[in-house]
Amino acid sequence: MGFNRDRLETLVFPPVTRRVTAKDALLYAVALGLGHDPADAGDLPYVFEAGQKILPTMAATLCTPGHWVADPDLGIDADSVLHGEQAIRFHRPIPLDVPLTGRSRVVNLWDKGPGKGALVEVECKVTDAADQPVWTVNRTAYLRGEGGFGGRRQPPAPAWTLPDRAPDITRDMATGPHQALLYRLTGDMNPVHADPAVAAAVGFDRPILHGLCTYGIAGHALLRAVCDNDPARMGALSLRFSAPAFPGDTIRTEIWRDGPRMLFRCRAVERGVQITTNGTFTFAKGPIQ
Repeated sequence: MGFNRDRLETLVFPPVTRRVTAKDALLYAVALGLGHDPADAGDLPYVFEAGQKILPTMAATLCTPGHWVADPDLGIDADSVLHGEQAIRFHRPIPLDVPLTGRSRVVNLWDKGPGKGALVEVECKVTDAADQPVWTVNRTAYLRGEGGFGGRRQPPAPAWTLPDRAPDITRDMATGPHQALLYRLTGDMNPVHADPAVAAAVGFDRPILHGLCTYGIAGHALLRAVCDNDPARMGALSLRFSAPAFPGDTIRTEIWRDGPRMLFRCRAVERGVQITTNGTFTFAKGPIQ
């Protein structure tokens, strides 16, 4: 069965309701690598239940339709799908033990051309029981084997250029060889992150790290570096994945101040590879002076 463009464009996702428990939030933080230094008091509220806080980027893992690309009716080679872009607008901090409902829809499908794949953007709006917005996620998946169906081409993105100077802030996060196996327990069970045979079949010499793990690591770096470790300061966080990260990489987040916003990128230090680009962060309130 070939790629079913019509089915994808009209796909209806059922609402997903979830309560975030204290244990969920602790697992997410540990899966990103927080708590690596047991003496780091800044990480403690995210990995220990006393005075607990929730990492804002956990929103990327909640109330979404899951591994929907594996639906056989879509005709997508699900194992070859890569995470293209990720963005979240935080309307307020994530609450604990409150029913939250995500309503997802396909908002864009772009054809990159024969042999070049396709891009599909899914938006998920999450609200509480009173139908008040909590966060909005936009996620783009790169369907590597599905281009050339005669669809729309993606319009040019706004220019994103880093300042011509060294980063204003740099933060490193080491990942372990087991990182993808731990992170997948937060919800993304795609076998490309665990099974060497599946990874090899789509061109990788070993399982890759989840894009959302890198996204969370970047978010944590910004939270600590420019938000005074206060989740309520985070307004929006977006990036584009430019190369896969692997378990064991040290992920370096380089941050530049750019007026009222921050620009950033992530690099895999040991391999000298840039793994994200187009990183943009805005505050919910004014920046820390």
